[in-house]
Amino acid sequence: MRKIHKIMAGILSFAAIVSTASCNGGNTGREPSAANTADTAAATTTAATTVFASETYDTNVEVQGAVANLEVDETIKPTQKLVFMGNWTIDNTLPAVELFKAKYGTPEGISDAYASFLTDKTKDFVVVSDVVDYQARYDKLGTAISAGLAPDIFPFENDIFPLPAYKNMFQNIDDIIDMSGSEWDGWRELSDQFVWAGKHYLAPCEFYPAQVLYYKRSVIEEAGLQDPYELFLNGEWTWDAFLDMADKFQQTGENKYVCDGWYIQSLLFSTTGVPIVGIENGKVVNNLYDPNVERAAAVIAELCAQNYRYPLVENNWSVNEKAWVNGDTLFFDDGFWFYQGNGHKYCEKYGWDYDEIMFVPCPKDPKADKYYHSYKVFGYALCSGSTNIDAYKAWTQCNMLVLADEDVQAAARAQQMENEKWTETQMQFKDQLYSIKNTPLTPSFDFRTGIDTDNAKSDGSAPIDHIVKDPYNDSANTFSNARAEYGNVIQASVDELNASLG
Repeated sequence: MRKIHKIMAGILSFAAIVSTASCNGGNTGREPSAANTADTAAATTTAATTVFASETYDTNVEVQGAVANLEVDETIKPTQKLVFMGNWTIDNTLPAVELFKAKYGTPEGISDAYASFLTDKTKDFVVVSDVVDYQARYDKLGTAISAGLAPDIFPFENDIFPLPAYKNMFQNIDDIIDMSGSEWDGWRELSDQFVWAGKHYLAPCEFYPAQVLYYKRSVIEEAGLQDPYELFLNGEWTWDAFLDMADKFQQTGENKYVCDGWYIQSLLFSTTGVPIVGIENGKVVNNLYDPNVERAAAVIAELCAQNYRYPLVENNWSVNEKAWVNGDTLFFDDGFWFYQGNGHKYCEKYGWDYDEIMFVPCPKDPKADKYYHSYKVFGYALCSGSTNIDAYKAWTQCNMLVLADEDVQAAARAQQMENEKWTETQMQFKDQLYSIKNTPLTPSFDFRTGIDTDNAKSDGSAPIDHIVKDPYNDSANTFSNARAEYGNVIQASVDELNASLG
């Protein structure tokens, strides 16, 4: 009983603090951008990409026909609906849901804790969503687990790992999910990067660059600059090319900035291939004193010193999409949801061709051996306390099977292009970057915000933020000084995590 009380206390302590966490800035949720509200993410996972719930699409006939041809494990016998806790609603017309319905039917049961969620509408759902506020999501989960009212699934967020595993909020899936099949090729190896105490917690079903740099082709052309996408294709899109472009663009007029958004400093650190905090051989590693990290810090300091970055501090900590729209900011860093949301709507509002907007990854570190880049992974974590194992196994299998099927992917892709107005050039490049097997980038994962609850905060008080973010925003805050002040705190958290492994 004492051990259970200790676990519950840890869960609630973690939840109360990490409920304020967000992703590298003011954005929240499943990577929403300023296109959505700061505290409301509305993304759901499709077979191929991310789709916003505010733009829910009925699964088309082609998708339904394609999933009917897939074969599932018939020994799995789901009898209860899955309960998902998150800050969005899972679309029950997703390809994975269509496959689940076609092969397993729609479960009629639901856990007693969520019986009140059944309505005339949700009785036909495979997944019933318990929608909670983003900022309070871990608090809600911790409270539910401690009360014996756990949901079944919850978003796996690689930014926060390994904290939820360390705090016993998720079950490990080693004896539940079999990843030996060919459909898991590539994904299996990805799951291996999220292991804690020798146990796996991630059954991935989505993989994509954390953010990209958006630009307008006409602005590049008018400034006499080379197209960044062409530079990328030619292997010339590097830090040096980026800084040269920054200098030239700044000289084209007053109040010209090269980058805006919340993430550029994190992206630049990631391109060295050395995470600020990594996991190696099962142990957490502090790389704050690695020379590669220091090189990236020097580039970030130059962005600030040369006034290349849009001054967030002086503008009430607000990004300025309007300046990017008007051509006064060259790059706006954000996720693919930016084009899905505001991006293509700008084209319609201002009469631009859709291919006016293009994107590239963060430029390559010229001294790195590979083109490293920050990536996000997504999957459905199995919550501690859930006993709805067969439904979880079936759901995980269905998500993976639709990912691996070319017919399903083609139908989902065509539907997304139509609804979100992607051009073929944009979509082909996006497909490449999303491909677990064919991406031209080498994924990099940083665990710095998952080492303790203090560093998971997003209110500006996190020790790691003082080291990583402050030097980008104010040249008076240097990386070396911040590291000297807060480095021991980071190391202490790393040591505590490693000590818990025995």
